[in-house]
Amino acid sequence: MRKVLTFAVLLLCLLTLTVPLRTYAVKGPTMDFLQIRFYSTIGGLWTALKTGEVDLGGLYLSYDQYLEAIEDPNIIVCPIASLNSYDFSINNNKTIPAYPDWTSPTYYVEFRQAVACCLDKDGLISGPYLQGMALRLDTYVPPQLRGWVNWNVSEYGPDGEYLGNYPWDYDPVHALQILYEHGWYDKSVYPTFDDLLAEYNTPDGLADKIGTVEGCVYPPGHEEAGQPLDPLIAYGRTELPARQHMMEQVVADLNKLGIPVDATYGPSSVCGTPVYWERNYHFYTGGIGAATIPTYLYWFNSEMDYPGSYANWCVHDPDADYWTEKFYYNATTIDEALEAAMKIQELQVMRVYSCPVWVPLTYFAYRKGIVSVTTQQGYGLFYTTEHTFLTSYHEDYPTVDTITFGTGDVPYKLNPLFIPYQYEAQVIDRMFLFPLISNPYIIGPGKVPLGGDIPWMIYDWKFEVDPETGYGAVTLWFRHNIKWHDGTPFTVDDYNESIALFQYYSDSPLHADALRVVGFEKIDDWTCKIYLDIKSVWAFYTATAFYVLPKHIYGFTSGKHHPNPEDPDYLTGGPHGEWPWKDDTVTPVADPAEVWIGCGPWKYVPGSYVSGPGGGIRLQAFEDFFLKWVPGDIDWLYTWNPGDPPQSGSFKVGLSDLVYLANAYGTRGDGEVTFKMPGTKGAWNPGADLAAPSGIVGLSDLVTLAKNYGKTWGTP
Repeated sequence: MRKVLTFAVLLLCLLTLTVPLRTYAVKGPTMDFLQIRFYSTIGGLWTALKTGEVDLGGLYLSYDQYLEAIEDPNIIVCPIASLNSYDFSINNNKTIPAYPDWTSPTYYVEFRQAVACCLDKDGLISGPYLQGMALRLDTYVPPQLRGWVNWNVSEYGPDGEYLGNYPWDYDPVHALQILYEHGWYDKSVYPTFDDLLAEYNTPDGLADKIGTVEGCVYPPGHEEAGQPLDPLIAYGRTELPARQHMMEQVVADLNKLGIPVDATYGPSSVCGTPVYWERNYHFYTGGIGAATIPTYLYWFNSEMDYPGSYANWCVHDPDADYWTEKFYYNATTIDEALEAAMKIQELQVMRVYSCPVWVPLTYFAYRKGIVSVTTQQGYGLFYTTEHTFLTSYHEDYPTVDTITFGTGDVPYKLNPLFIPYQYEAQVIDRMFLFPLISNPYIIGPGKVPLGGDIPWMIYDWKFEVDPETGYGAVTLWFRHNIKWHDGTPFTVDDYNESIALFQYYSDSPLHADALRVVGFEKIDDWTCKIYLDIKSVWAFYTATAFYVLPKHIYGFTSGKHHPNPEDPDYLTGGPHGEWPWKDDTVTPVADPAEVWIGCGPWKYVPGSYVSGPGGGIRLQAFEDFFLKWVPGDIDWLYTWNPGDPPQSGSFKVGLSDLVYLANAYGTRGDGEVTFKMPGTKGAWNPGADLAAPSGIVGLSDLVTLAKNYGKTWGTP
């Protein structure tokens, strides 16, 4: 506290100085242009960052890259304990399109359990690609969300202590035994397990028996009982070497068990269609953008198995349906949700719906010269681009008027209705918005300062429970000054049509959430009440889960691009494609400039989009955006006016911002950085790096804060 008081005295002195500050636009982002470039691998993005081709990159650093970064005076690094997890996905569907006439091996619980025993989680984390820069996962809830993790089915505890509670730790012999006991080997060939084990213990194991009855065969009761297994279909992502290595390791162990695997390796553009839309696979090295509350546990519900859904595991288990519905739809208290979350994790582990493996415990990097970069707890640069691209600027502005961002893979679809990956979101989220965002420094539900929810398009909200039905209703108050990029004013009619679109297109990842909305009441042009068919404590997040799309372009009544609803090809002829309507065979192909009309801080520069590796897209600051950041605001805390909703308020440059700056004062990001989370004492905090020279939190940053101390911004 003494350090903060010292800074407060210095602040008063600085307020009397005349210090030239940058000139900022009235509204919108600080920089004039945002250039996004597409790279097909993380390695390619890393090279581009080192050479100065990009300023910021959506990548986690490997250990070797981190060592390079801290020796490079032009690279800034910052630690990240990520909430984004990587998994070994298993398709639980009874059949897959490649083998439609008989039951898939991965439909059998014991087969999935055996596969889990072939996944060397600890070896992968300590191996040459992660080199310890990760935390192990056994359930899909990251260890940072301590109270939500079921430690009874986890190998390690919240502080890394050994618990030994995971039943499928790496042991291919255990896998062999599970399969033998359930009839996956011909007992006329191997009368006893010891006979099978002896063959397995030869140098190649059963790999040379694949395709014969001496290898793995279909079990009793199967349509092809006693016949050699057909090749299992696998897709291994290649952007991160660790993901590719994970698939290679499992495939090698399965081959030694006599199990054939046909593995294809490539980026999302190769893996996306067969995994997410066709479900024509058995194994996939997936990734999940976890939330600060684990509502994604609902993905184990059978309702989530539809083309385009994020839940590519395709779980159909009545027990999972019961507990996921209790968790997501019917939990009226946090305690009820916790009970259900624990049960879901127990089912996930014991029945091996799929195998989470690790979350990164690493660093992200950007170029020196970029200041006011916001790093969000649990996400770093991956999911804070709302904050970062609104506030960040080049210290040589306006001489340098463009900030350049690189993606770690080529976007698959730049379509706000059908986004499957983070790389797409890193582009689409610049142009289109959700009603709500989170404070980057606070993890958890609820309004700031008790929770992390802060106003964005909506400036206030209210959740109610109908006393008769017990179902939830959410009132949203939108800002009155929101405009679409073509100048059309926003009204709640746009949000009503947006929800209807997500309800209609059954291959949209947000389709299942949209089905929970059963009523929409327009109160005025900026106020609406959304009725849901769930009783859950999470109903508010369901009501605000959708991209906001312009009715006059995307709406069913717009008449602009939609084909005739009576046409039998209406669904397939709707706004699909690389961008909306690009692949439409019913109406003329739309130009992206016609449909990439959002209300976000950046708008598309027509003609700038180039797809594929080496391509990119150029965006221009939207000067009619509804917010303008004030330099000096670090903490993104919103101060509410007293009273019941609807209450406005404002962001403010105040004492808490000074605390953040004081905690980081004197730290640098252009060398080895202590692994402390930004915002804690002695930690490098990019958000406190407000002014040139970049890469150090020092006097110029304090001057910037001082000149704006007490200012408010973002008032509706």
